[in-house]
Amino acid sequence: MKHGFKKIIVVLLTVLMALPLIAGCANNPGGTETTAAQGDATTAADGETTDEATETVDDRYIPDLPSETFPGTFNILCEGEFWGTSDNLYYEEASDDPVNDAVWRRMEQVNEQFEIELMTTPTGNTTTELKNSVKSGDMAYDAVVARMPLIAASAENGDLMDLKDVEGLDLSKHYWDQSANDKLSIANKLFYTVGDIITVEDACTWTMMFNKRLAESLDLEDPYKVVKEGRWTFDYFYNTMKECGIAKPNDQGEWDYMATYAFATHRDMAYGFFYAADLSFIQKDANDLPYLEATNNEKIQNVLAYSVKVMRDTQLTIDAHKWTHVNPWATILTQDAFEQDRALYYAEVLSTIINLRSMDTDFGLLPMPKYDEAQQNYVTFVNPAASLVGVPIYQKNNSNARRSGVILEAMAYYGHEYIVPAFIEKAIKGKSTRDFESIDMLEILFQNRMYDLGLINDWSGYASGYSDLVFNNKTDFSKLYKQVSKSLGKKIDKFLEKITKV
Repeated sequence: MKHGFKKIIVVLLTVLMALPLIAGCANNPGGTETTAAQGDATTAADGETTDEATETVDDRYIPDLPSETFPGTFNILCEGEFWGTSDNLYYEEASDDPVNDAVWRRMEQVNEQFEIELMTTPTGNTTTELKNSVKSGDMAYDAVVARMPLIAASAENGDLMDLKDVEGLDLSKHYWDQSANDKLSIANKLFYTVGDIITVEDACTWTMMFNKRLAESLDLEDPYKVVKEGRWTFDYFYNTMKECGIAKPNDQGEWDYMATYAFATHRDMAYGFFYAADLSFIQKDANDLPYLEATNNEKIQNVLAYSVKVMRDTQLTIDAHKWTHVNPWATILTQDAFEQDRALYYAEVLSTIINLRSMDTDFGLLPMPKYDEAQQNYVTFVNPAASLVGVPIYQKNNSNARRSGVILEAMAYYGHEYIVPAFIEKAIKGKSTRDFESIDMLEILFQNRMYDLGLINDWSGYASGYSDLVFNNKTDFSKLYKQVSKSLGKKIDKFLEKITKV
């Protein structure tokens, strides 16, 4: 959970509301400009007044960074260009892109403060590269940042430290994702986590969007109001799509990728609905040990049936992955449908909204709908393409472990200060999403994100098997559960046997 989001919202609201004033000042060189940082009160969109100069700073945002320095290079093993992971960590020069520039400023700050030279080593497979490094004992890497399945494999290989043993890291701080810390721990050990050190997990957060022009033309109830009143549920979402009457075939009378649909998405929406119902593939017991249980099987069956009803209705929903024969990058087809006013709703990872900034039609952001109104929170998931952070095991008995901890702590803190505001501003500053309600929706998205060991590790193919059921229009969950339950427990036991040795 990004606990610092409220502070970022205040800053962004100030920036967004100040844009006309800034433009006016540019045309009036003799004018004066007063900012909230100078102590003047700022009125937010909801009418509340904040005073940045007198605002009390929560100690949980303040790092306990040492004054000592660590001369030398600090080498982070990462996945290179995959989802821009390397650019999230290192940018060699100032940039016109606000996020890249923020990464550069963070790098300069850390380099100067600790007299280090931050560098990254991109590779195609971090799991193999780290394993070879551990075997050789070359101590080449101070940290590793890789997508979820790869870094999870490194943990299973015994190649990562327990981050709770890394001096200099304070994982209780709000610039570390507390949900990730909780959900990703195993046997009270934490081998990988994430936070404001990178924005990839923000970019990979599953998000719902709606076309404002179509919503208004269809005379739909204000979606933001529905969300805030807790009525944004599976049934509400489905009934809206079925009753709005927007879906229609193309000019040739065909239901293809050029038709108009109520909903545009792709096969990962199977996970979108699953986690939106506040489910997970793997649970953890009182000893923080993962296990498989059948308590929620009836609910999972219901969610599966609902997902198939929505996803496989070819006159309601366009699933990009059903059109890879037309375009290998079929997600472009669903993005086109939304941009061209041929889809009312659109579900994708959050980074997609940056690509939509030039869209002529205004659009808004929403959380995933809840299973029902009795469910307390709106929940979404972070696509496994997101990266997590770890420290190589060979730092455990080496003074460099503390060095790794201090530098990663500093990177997370300055990421919160520099990079996250730049990312969110970039995501919302286009005219299509410049509305205060979208900022509120982002806060809801970031408050309740699911990290599931079952999805990350995909033991016995349980998670991927569930996705396959939805994609292939099958609803027999009991058969899948029976298959995986025979081997999944043994795989978890084997995994735990390796992990507990670290």
